[in-house]
Amino acid sequence: MCGRYSLASEAYNSFIEFMDMGYPFKVPSRFNIAPSQPVAVIRLKGSDKDQAIIPDAPLPEREGALMRWGLVPHFAKEIKNDRPLINARSETIADKPSFRGPFRRRKCLVPADGFYEWKRDGASPIPYHICLQDHAPFTFAGIWEAWTGPNGDDWLETVSLITKPANGVVKKIHHRSPVIIEPQDYDLWLRPEDPPDRKIFDKLSTDIDLKLEMYEVSPFVNNARNDGEECIKPASKDQFKLF
Repeated sequence: MCGRYSLASEAYNSFIEFMDMGYPFKVPSRFNIAPSQPVAVIRLKGSDKDQAIIPDAPLPEREGALMRWGLVPHFAKEIKNDRPLINARSETIADKPSFRGPFRRRKCLVPADGFYEWKRDGASPIPYHICLQDHAPFTFAGIWEAWTGPNGDDWLETVSLITKPANGVVKKIHHRSPVIIEPQDYDLWLRPEDPPDRKIFDKLSTDIDLKLEMYEVSPFVNNARNDGEECIKPASKDQFKLF
């Protein structure tokens, strides 16, 4: 599971510059992004219009968008906030009714510069921040969906992050980790496929998983209402443990 992550505005700016996208919109520095909040997403232009899929055709340009984290299926009669669909498993994404449509046509990239996981050891879970060793921004694999209210007067775009069995440092504390997309795989991931390529996850590079580092942070991050750099600071100088 991936239930919190971070994205500083400097990291977002670096990512947008790398993507050669100009400046789609401003994002504030956020160190404790939580479900149901608006998040920055990169998708293909026109992917919100269900255009016909042309095999091997050049991909459209990419664009930035803001979406709510927690996918709402297009067939939902109402928005339920009790258990938002924040993650989709790579093993079952092609089969689950809520995810299979977006997996065919609405894949996206979600920029981040780190994410959190909790080690369930003892009375209280211990939070860890996980990021690249050079602290550079990266992208999660995501899928998104558009929901229209029953009367046609509500419109909402929402996103889920893809997870897979954990490996590398993440496996030391949790059995799941987010799918991270390397730059050379952006087009591979974003291209619509109908029927979907069920083996796409085997084609994605996992080298980036070996470039992650992890360290314990303060329980301050446990509360989703808390934000600021305190969320990503090591718990103490003596506890700064890199794995």
